[in-house]
Amino acid sequence: MLARRPIGDVLGAGTLTGAIAGLTTGAIDAIWSWAPAKQFLPHLPTRLRFVVYTALSHCFVGLVIGFVATLVLLVLSRATRLGDVMRFLFAAHRERQVSAPRETTGGLAVVVAGLPIVAVALDVAYRTTLPYVATRHEMRLVVLVAMASALGALVIAIPLAFVAARPIEALLAKLVPRFPPLASVWAPFVAAAVLVTLGLVVWAKLQWETARILPLRAPIVAVLGGALAIVAWRPAGYATSKIRALRRRSWRVGVWTAKVVVLFLLVLASGGSAAVIKAETAYTGLGGSIAHTIRRAFDRDHDGFSSVLGGGDCDDSDPSVHPGAPEIAGDGIDQNCLGGDATGKPLVDETKFVAVPASVPKDFNILLVTIDTLRADHLGMYGYPRPTSPNLDAMAAQGTRFANGWAHAPSTRYSMPAILTGRLPLDVYYDMSMWWPGLDPKATTIAEYLQPLGFFTGAITSYEYFDKKRRMNQGFVEYDNEDARLHQQVPGKGPEETTGSSSQQQTDKAISFVDRHADQRWLLWVHYYDPHAAYVAHEDTKGWKRFGTDDEAQYDGEIEFTDLHLGRLFQELKDKGLYDKTVIVVTGDHGEEFGEHGFKNHGYHLYETKVPLVIRVPGLPAQVAQTAAGHIDIIPTLVNLAGGQRGPDMMGRSLVDVLANKRNDVSRTVFQQLSFENNNEKRGGVDGRCHVIYNVSPDPSWEVYDLATDPGEQHDLSDDDSVCKPTRDAFVHWYDNSTVKH
Repeated sequence: MLARRPIGDVLGAGTLTGAIAGLTTGAIDAIWSWAPAKQFLPHLPTRLRFVVYTALSHCFVGLVIGFVATLVLLVLSRATRLGDVMRFLFAAHRERQVSAPRETTGGLAVVVAGLPIVAVALDVAYRTTLPYVATRHEMRLVVLVAMASALGALVIAIPLAFVAARPIEALLAKLVPRFPPLASVWAPFVAAAVLVTLGLVVWAKLQWETARILPLRAPIVAVLGGALAIVAWRPAGYATSKIRALRRRSWRVGVWTAKVVVLFLLVLASGGSAAVIKAETAYTGLGGSIAHTIRRAFDRDHDGFSSVLGGGDCDDSDPSVHPGAPEIAGDGIDQNCLGGDATGKPLVDETKFVAVPASVPKDFNILLVTIDTLRADHLGMYGYPRPTSPNLDAMAAQGTRFANGWAHAPSTRYSMPAILTGRLPLDVYYDMSMWWPGLDPKATTIAEYLQPLGFFTGAITSYEYFDKKRRMNQGFVEYDNEDARLHQQVPGKGPEETTGSSSQQQTDKAISFVDRHADQRWLLWVHYYDPHAAYVAHEDTKGWKRFGTDDEAQYDGEIEFTDLHLGRLFQELKDKGLYDKTVIVVTGDHGEEFGEHGFKNHGYHLYETKVPLVIRVPGLPAQVAQTAAGHIDIIPTLVNLAGGQRGPDMMGRSLVDVLANKRNDVSRTVFQQLSFENNNEKRGGVDGRCHVIYNVSPDPSWEVYDLATDPGEQHDLSDDDSVCKPTRDAFVHWYDNSTVKH
């Protein structure tokens, strides 16, 4: 079919087909994203610009794909034997449509029989192979086994498909007189598309818990573009014929060139807004990838950043200058394109230890409780209406509750090292030789700080991450991670979901520790894991209540279950006469998202980082402190209380003056770091009034949220330089100097 038309006509029609399909797909995707895009685009004109850019950028990419795909088809059709074979088969099929239409259903029968058989075979291979590869961390072995399993499944399935196709072909042949389209040359392709679509729908329904967290928006948009390309073929052919009507070839070439150039310039112009690119990246299926691809094509110095479409490169001729580049202090060059030349002087925080009030018991114990995935705003003490935390609320009412407690990172693997060593997540001394880095021996843990001050140290954890091979047991005389066995990874999932429960067992062990060491001065760290997905019902637990069946309600139920058992631990301290001589610190290692910013779970953004932070010190007043505080402040605070000296590796601030109610509202900024796979680098600064996020890569941009009016961080105000300026300035100074190359 392609061979009968001039090459120029075919290329033109294919190119325009892609452009029309892309334009329509982009417009649909932008309208689909209209509501959530309000986070970055609060005003109607900016959101209309977002729609225009999305449509035009998809149009440009569709144009390129249409041209390349058509060119490939032309080459295959005219320069290879594949074209001869396809023309022969198409011709033979058409002849049989006339002479023996019932004999033209073989291809359709093979598709109808083959796709389900292949799908079942691959599913069996997957289920058979998964238990073997699930616990393997050698990626090459996993890939090899997966490939071999899939190949074996295909070797078995394909012959079976041809056998099963025979009776189906006979049945279809009987239906051809009544349904002539069954004999069409395109029938197998249509059937394949329908079967694949139905299969995906059925899979998504059966595996909804998995499907809903997968990035399916991009493939859905791509499939939509492919479907629209079929519809666009005829209009594109008509438009191409009009261009061909121009007599001079130079005019035709000029028209095509002008279209491409004007389209690309419109893409650059409409995408010149940082807010538009942020909305593209966050809420469209392919918009972020398209912008990233265009930027890479125009990255003149090949440093991974560009000066177009919000690429953030302030000097695209120098590969040492780009967002994320290390600064060289005092050289007059702004290497990281942020805040000018670095001074090399770090932001000074008030870090001096202060005198401990005489009212604090001299021989106090320390109970450090960390609760996985615990948001502050899901506890009663932070205003949550559901009764998720009565025991924690009662304890917090006797101590200092920090209204602005923040994690420095959104995942356990970076938050817990910050808590345990008192250093920002990316400044911890790590052992990078293992999957999920462990602590390097030169790191100093909370136990190593406090043991020399007379504390018997113990830790009771409950997750694979705390395995001793990661050396988080440094300094702990007793270290128990046996309850990790109670949390099993969900098959086919990563660490984002495990099943099981351990709060009861963790508390039993904590009570045992307290009983065994009642006559000693001790530090006990207990990590509770149950609020982490997947959520478990506790119907057989007395006093536990179900809040509902949706994810957020089940999450609340896990918090309530953890709180129930924490109440047992607090009561044991009271019964042993130890409650009023025990410093209790409770915090969450990070929070959790339930779709507020378009995604579930945690670990990928800095939104879900406000966590509870309560420090109850016997002898000090109960209060709510407005001072912003972070995890790295826990160690210097406890060491200060225990009469120790500030260590050179401590990066946090002692909060003893705040606990003593001498300085309730210290002006300071808590800094955050996120480094994730695929070059996902983010940094943040928060002071309780404002949250500033700097997306370093892959899409350099700012986000600024006024927490006083927008605690849910739904409206980005970064376009207004006057909003949250003190927080921005503090962050820029910290970030600029934290990147200085020494």
